[in-house]
Amino acid sequence: MKKPIVLALGNFDGVHKGHQHLISEAIKEARAGGGSSVVMIFDPHPRKVLSQESPPLLTTIEQKANILAEMGLDYLVLTPFTREVASWSPEYFVDHIILGTFNASAVYVGYNYFFGRGASGDARLLQQLGEQKGFAVRIIEPVKVCGQVVSSTLVRKCLEEGDVEAVYAFTGRLPMFSGKVQRGEGRDIKFPTANLDFDPEMARPGRGVYAARAIVDGKPHNAVVNIGQKPTFHQEYPVVAEAHILDFDGNLYDKEIAVMLVKKLRDERKFPSKEELIQQIERDIQNAREVLSRQS
Repeated sequence: MKKPIVLALGNFDGVHKGHQHLISEAIKEARAGGGSSVVMIFDPHPRKVLSQESPPLLTTIEQKANILAEMGLDYLVLTPFTREVASWSPEYFVDHIILGTFNASAVYVGYNYFFGRGASGDARLLQQLGEQKGFAVRIIEPVKVCGQVVSSTLVRKCLEEGDVEAVYAFTGRLPMFSGKVQRGEGRDIKFPTANLDFDPEMARPGRGVYAARAIVDGKPHNAVVNIGQKPTFHQEYPVVAEAHILDFDGNLYDKEIAVMLVKKLRDERKFPSKEELIQQIERDIQNAREVLSRQS
């Protein structure tokens, strides 16, 4: 006899506390019934296929998979989203995916879940179809933190404003991004930096200077990170991240590093001279050391 499948449906971008609650409940039911917990995600994001535009993502597929694995999820299934899939009726989606692919005994969705052609199906319709076809549907109500309903939109807004504390409150994780270290402009300001370009599909932290931790070869190092357009030296410049890793001596070029933002120290600003910028960076480093020494 096959194990029962408890299926969670959604995009779960950012895997915020609302998503965590939904998925944890699915995991709990699967374990109680001796079954397997499964999250199914459409990839790419349906909006990208249907409108060529989608909101910037908070998590990559790899990050999402790691977070879900840490939560104890048994299986993450990525299903290609195409225009053909977008044309399916809600009933066909249920028959083809929920029953035909997974034969799920229970399905977990959020209160604002939509599915089927033109988003014509909602959580209540899914519940009705479940009653007709023999599977349970659990609709998870919104989760509030600090009096606000947690959503990917809210987390994205906080990240883009540089509100690291709010992102942590809503997700339980500090904001993180990663990339391969690029060669910079070689300016002599005595603070070597690891220069990282941003993935255009990912949500970008707000411009400014942050106390941070950089993960190099699996080891964390204290860092100061500037996210911005280098206004002291340029009229216009692409937004980049420059990480000055404290007390680090080594070659970082072409290494893949991850950066975890801990606290925003100040906004980005243009300085009248290189010398004044250097003085400010020295103050930023001291402030970052104080912040990071208090942070576990």
